[in-house]
This record gives sequence, structure tokens and C-alpha cells, in this order.
Amino acid sequence: MKRRGLQLLEQIFDHLNSPSTPPSLTRQLHAYLLKSNSAQLSTTTKLLSLYANNLCFFEANLVLDSIPNPDLFCFSTLIHASSKLGRFSFSLRLFSRMLSRQIFPDAFLFPSLVKASSGLPSLEVGKQLHSFAFLFGFCSDSFVQSSLLHMYLKCDHIWDARKLFDGMPQRDLVAWSALISGYSSRGLVEEAKGLFYDMGMGGLEPNVVTWNGMISGFSRSGSCSEAVDMFRRMHSEGVPPDGSSVSSVLPAIGDLEDLNVGIQVHGYVVKRGFGSDKCVTSALIDMYGKSSWLSRNGFVEDALEVFRKFKRQQQAMQLNIVSWTSVIACCSQNGKDMDALELFREMQLEGFKPNSVTIPCMLPACGNIAALTYGKAAHCFSLRMGIFDNLYVGSALIDMYGNCGKLHLSRLCFDQLPVRNLVCWNAIMSGYAMHGKARETIEIFQMMQKSGQKPDFISFTCVLSACSQNGLTDEGWHYFSSMSKEHGIEARLEHYACMVTLLGRSGKLEEAYSLINKMPMEPDACVWGSLLSSCRVHNNVSLGEVAAEKLFELEPRNPGNYVILSNIYGSKGMWSQVDRVRDMMNQKGLRKNPGCSWIEVKNEVHMLLAGDKSHPQRIQIIGKLNKLSMEMKNSGYFPNFTFVLQDVEEQDKVHILCGHSEKLAVAFGLLNTPPGSSLRVIKNLRICGDCHVVIKFISSFEQREIFVRDTNRFHHFKDGHCSCGDYW
Repeated sequence: MKRRGLQLLEQIFDHLNSPSTPPSLTRQLHAYLLKSNSAQLSTTTKLLSLYANNLCFFEANLVLDSIPNPDLFCFSTLIHASSKLGRFSFSLRLFSRMLSRQIFPDAFLFPSLVKASSGLPSLEVGKQLHSFAFLFGFCSDSFVQSSLLHMYLKCDHIWDARKLFDGMPQRDLVAWSALISGYSSRGLVEEAKGLFYDMGMGGLEPNVVTWNGMISGFSRSGSCSEAVDMFRRMHSEGVPPDGSSVSSVLPAIGDLEDLNVGIQVHGYVVKRGFGSDKCVTSALIDMYGKSSWLSRNGFVEDALEVFRKFKRQQQAMQLNIVSWTSVIACCSQNGKDMDALELFREMQLEGFKPNSVTIPCMLPACGNIAALTYGKAAHCFSLRMGIFDNLYVGSALIDMYGNCGKLHLSRLCFDQLPVRNLVCWNAIMSGYAMHGKARETIEIFQMMQKSGQKPDFISFTCVLSACSQNGLTDEGWHYFSSMSKEHGIEARLEHYACMVTLLGRSGKLEEAYSLINKMPMEPDACVWGSLLSSCRVHNNVSLGEVAAEKLFELEPRNPGNYVILSNIYGSKGMWSQVDRVRDMMNQKGLRKNPGCSWIEVKNEVHMLLAGDKSHPQRIQIIGKLNKLSMEMKNSGYFPNFTFVLQDVEEQDKVHILCGHSEKLAVAFGLLNTPPGSSLRVIKNLRICGDCHVVIKFISSFEQREIFVRDTNRFHHFKDGHCSCGDYW
């Protein structure tokens, strides 16, 4: 009778031994065994496995301790389960206990132990296990060899993996594929291709897994052309690419900015019916949102359409957080900030919780349009979820608060991070530089070096940008020279652009032009754009024409360069030349980018366009500006018509100045916020001199702090003064 009861118990254990079994039921069975004194080695071992599969490792350990003389099977059961479920340290501690009892492993246990050392990853433990395998004579076992090979690859010891591979008497397709993927993921193109060909010469035909390993490895290592070539070759050799192949090659296509290939692969996805694959959809969205040509050619809408189509099919399958994150990042990186915030809100309403990847993708959109409420909500969420300490989340919050004008909150986030990497240091320096706080930027740069963190090219870009905001020519030259002399960092195009801005804004235009001519590389549009903008500040026609001609060659479709040259001519009253530039724009079908400003009021971001006549509060806004204009005239202020670069009557010039988007945004803020509260405005163009004077007056007259971020820097207006000191 007792034997039949034990048999029945074992059958129950066999039936329940799965991760879906409630831990409470396992505990009830355990209690029954103890109460009935029915525990046998076989049932106890199955109880061990059941606890382990339910992640109840504390109880499993207690059961193991209760066995007087546990054998290899007891330890193996728990080690296999814990290694399978990712409890790698626990697995290795069990192995150590097993050895202390003079119980030695067999060939079946070794792969789980090696998997545990790979999962940590720990090369030292892996090598010790390799020595054990040699000592116990398991090195000839194919499963042990395969697990050791993967361990060396996971621990980034490719040459040890190759040595082991060369010594294997028989190499299966899995071993070949693993080593080929290892070489390709490290960018070792020739070695990966050589192994690929050797495998074919040895009579083994590469399967889809082998091809995918090559494509994925090349894509992750930055060998994007090789990834695309392997994808093409895979198709041409009669091996149909699957969803994994497509999702692996799409990031490489995005990095290469190969529009034609991207569209072809998208067509292949539709043809093969991969549109319902979450990984493929996320990769498509990522490809469409990654590259600069996408935003220029409107392909962000294609990414959104892929996502919307995927979302419409939600009855058949579920979206995942990766898909949401991809489309949010796509919008955030390509100027669709409002869409990014709306998608983030929609994602949460759908029941998806943002993670440590989603939040850093969304926060730049908050900073771009000063959506401080959204940014603070994301900050609170990261604190509740315990992911604030994540370096990517922390650095994104530092950057967001800096872009929203809350520099003290940016510094608070920085100070609270327990560990700081280079990205965090660069983020806080960028914030100080954007606010024109050069001395503070330099202090943080020095703090970073004292902490042992080495600067990179972005660090120097922040410092040089800060110097250019304050006209610190000597300091700028010092740091520019120290890059290569003291830090071994060669100056890049962005550093030369900063120096050209620094010299040009200081009025040293000829010196800036001379620096461009001495550059060791060909100047790009950013460098020539810096010179052109400086020529606009000082109304230098001759050098402005030189810079503009270069920019017309490099960026023939950028309307901003034509507008700046036209403004230089207009400032000198050269109206025929203004007309000539406008005719050039008309012939090319180019239109001036309209001035646009964003302001957050009552937890909502509002956008105002220059000269906008459709805004629902237009009459009140114009009325407020007219009232302020009368107060300014009574104080001795008169509009500065030099900033109206059109040949029109004086009354029309007054209306043009009144319609600048930053003035409209400030007036809108005054009408819709409590007296004394601060205003934060983001503008897509450089603030004009007249608006600068007007907002200084408003800050004093209305007793408001007003923050305006233009394309150059932050302006903090308070009590009739600006933080830039009228130098921008």
C-alpha cells in the first residue's frame, strides 16, 4: 500500500514539474511528505526539481540540506534547473559544495556548469572547468566541447575559442556557426569569411542559422556593407532569408543610409508575410528612423505607417515594448517630438510600462520642445521603477533638464548618480555650455579629469562651445591646442566649427577664415555655416559671400544658407542682391523655414508660428503685445528696424517685428499663466536683436523670469537683463 502511494506521488510530481506550477502547491506536497514520513530519495529529488523550476531556490536548498547523503543526481537536478533559469552564481556554488563532498561531475553535468560560467561571464571559472573536463576525460565529448567553445566566445576570448575549435576531432554545424558568428561580431571580416568558405570545402552546407550569424555579427560590429552583401548572397544562393535575417540586416541598411536597399527589403518583408513579426517590425521602424536622409525625405512617416499597420493587426498578435520604443525613438530623433510624446502616453494607456531603454528615447523629445511636465513624469516613473541609477536614464535626465532650462535640476540628477560614466559628464557639461556658463563648464571638465575619467572629443566640443558663447578666445585656443598635445585626440570638424564660431563672434573673421584654410581636412557645411553665421552678426558681405558659395555647393537644398546671405545683403540695404538670392531660391523650389516657438502652459505644449493668423487667441496675443509696445515707447524704446530685412514701409516693419514667433509665445504665456510665474520658450531659429530687447523689457515690466532657447544657446531674462550679456 505504501509503495502504491509513493508511485502515485511520483506520478503527481512528474505531472506538476513545470514552471507554471504554483509554488503553494509544491509546498503542500512537501508538507505532506514530511507529515506522512514518506520522503524517499526519488521523491525528494523530484521535489528539488519542482522547487527549482518555480524559482524557489531557498526551499530547494533546504530540501538538498535535508538529504543525508545526496548523490550526483540530486546536485545535477538542481544545477541543471538553476543554470537553465539564469541563476548562474547559485549553480557554481552548488558545484563547489558537490566537490567538497567528494562527488564528481559527469559529462552530462558539465555543459550546465560551463553555461553558468558563460552567463556571468567569468573566464577564470570557465578555464577552471576546462581543466576539470580535461582531468575527468570529458574533453572528447561533443556537448562539452560545444559548451566550452561558446564560453570562450561569450568571454570575448576568440583565439582560445579558435584553438579549441581546431583541436575538435569532429565539428558539427553548431560549432562552425558559433565561431563564424564570433569572428563576424568582432568585425574580423576576413577570418569570418575564411571560416565560412572552409566549412563549405569540408562538405558542410551552411544553413539559415549560419548565414544569420554572419549577417547579425557584421551588423553589430559596424561592418554594415559586409552584412548587406551576405544578405544578398544568401538570397542569391537559394537560402531564403527568414525573419531573423531581415531583422539583422535592417540596422546595417539604416547605418549605411541605403534608401534603395531599405525599400527593397521592406518589399521582401511584405511579400514573405513577415509584417507580423515583432522583431522585423521593430527593425523596420528603427531603419526608417535612424538615418539623416529619412527625415529629409519624409520617411519618418513610413516608419509611423509601419507601426500603425502593425498596431491594427493587434487582434492577431500583441505589440511589445521594443516596437513602442523603436517608434518613439524614430520620432524623437527626427523632429517629430509631439508625436513621440503622444506615442509615449498612448503606450502607457495600452498597458505597456516604459523601461530603461524607452525613457532615454523619449526624454530628448521633452528637451527639444521644453515639455518639462512630461520630463518630470518620466523622472518620477524612473524613481518608482528603481531605474534612475541606470546610466542611460540618468544621463538622459541630465540632458533633458538642461534643455528645459532647469540647470539646477540637471546638476541635482548628476550629483545623485552613484556612478558616472563619460556620457553623464558630457551631458552636464553640455547643459552648462548651452546656458553660456563657460567657467562652470571648465570647472566640471577639470573635475572629470580629477575623477580619473578621460575626456573624449565630445567633452572638448562642450568646452569649446562654452568658450565661444562667452568670447573666451584665449581659453578656447588653449583647450583646442591641448586636445592633441595632452590627450592624443585629433581635432574633428566640430571642433574647428567651434573655433570658427569663437573667432568669428569675437569679430576676428579674417582669423577664422585663415583657420579654415589651414584645416588638415576638407571643411564641411558645419564649418562654413559657422563662418556665415558670424558674418551675419558683423554684416561682413565679402566673407559672407565666400562662405555662402561653399555652402551652396555642399548643401544646395538648405534654404537657411540662402536666407542668411539675403539677410546680410538686407542689413546693408543691398535690395537688388536680396532679390537675386530670393530668385535663386524660387528657381530651386526652396522656401524659408518659418520661425516657430514652443511653450508649455498648463501641462500642454503649444506651438506658435511667425505671423500666424489662425491661432485661437491671436486677437488677445496681438492686443497684449500692442499694450506692451506702448509701455516700451513711454520708456523710450523704439523698434529696431534693422532686423526687418525686407524693403517695405515702416508700418509694415512694425507688424513684421510684432509677428516674430518668440514674441507671440511670450505674450501667449503671459496671458495664460499666473503673474510672477516663469516662462520657457524654445525657438527653432536664432533670436533676433529686437526680440531680445523686447523680452528684456517684458521680464522687468511684468516681473517674470523668461527662458528662451534658440539654436545657439539659452537666454535667461530677469529684471531687464539677459544671461548672455547681449553676446550671442
